[in-house]
Amino acid sequence: MLDVFLVQMDCGIFDKVRSLLSKANLQKHKAGEQVSGIIMLPEMFATGYIPTNPSDYAEDFSNAEAGATAKFLSELANETGCAVMGAGIGIGPEGKLRNHSSIYLPGQTTEYSSYDKVHPFFPEQEEFKGGENISLFEINGWKISSAICYDLRFPELFRDAVKKGAQLITVQAAWPKIRVEHWETLLKARAIENQVYIAAVNGVTIDGVSDNGTGSKNDAIALGGNSMIITPQGEIISRGSSDCEEVVHNSLDDVSLAEYRKAFPVLDGIV
Repeated sequence: MLDVFLVQMDCGIFDKVRSLLSKANLQKHKAGEQVSGIIMLPEMFATGYIPTNPSDYAEDFSNAEAGATAKFLSELANETGCAVMGAGIGIGPEGKLRNHSSIYLPGQTTEYSSYDKVHPFFPEQEEFKGGENISLFEINGWKISSAICYDLRFPELFRDAVKKGAQLITVQAAWPKIRVEHWETLLKARAIENQVYIAAVNGVTIDGVSDNGTGSKNDAIALGGNSMIITPQGEIISRGSSDCEEVVHNSLDDVSLAEYRKAFPVLDGIV
């Protein structure tokens, strides 16, 4: 089993994450025990999508002392006993900005795993370089891969992740309310066609317009919430609202996943 916690929030305040999680059913990790679960935060949760002059908000995520967001992710992992998946603006080896996802584990001060968004969305394309690699990491025996927002429209990325062994694919997003029907349809499709769990966390805009203090280029675009957890059969088992900050939670069962893939072998000859 794996517990998944999706922190659906308007962006920009670290303490807001802690406040929302304080209301969730988190079991405190103890030394020597397995990681309790995975906490997911929306795309660019600390800055909003996309801040004006994004290079001013670029950070190093490699270790807990490298930047403010990495430090927060590491601290939150220690506080909750969960793996914590944040997302922000990173810098690639060539100096170009990356839309970056970063994972920290309890008791570790270096980044456990990371992913750079392969498919930058239109507003990003001038200033951001797409990543080149599919991510795959393991939490409590689960093989997990990552995607970010616009990646959802490219099914080959998800199929490649499944070919590498993914049982769960995470999606961190700043998906607009005006296209929320696309969000649900595409998430369910990616789950069904790949026989994987999908855990997708989206930002949500409160009172119509996001106010994150960074001068976001897209402040006028309301984010649609509807964070959700979807089974390999395409069933939505947990779902957030379209206008509230909240934590969406469920427990995933790898035994039922294996049994379903065996009983309905869609992936035979593919993986």
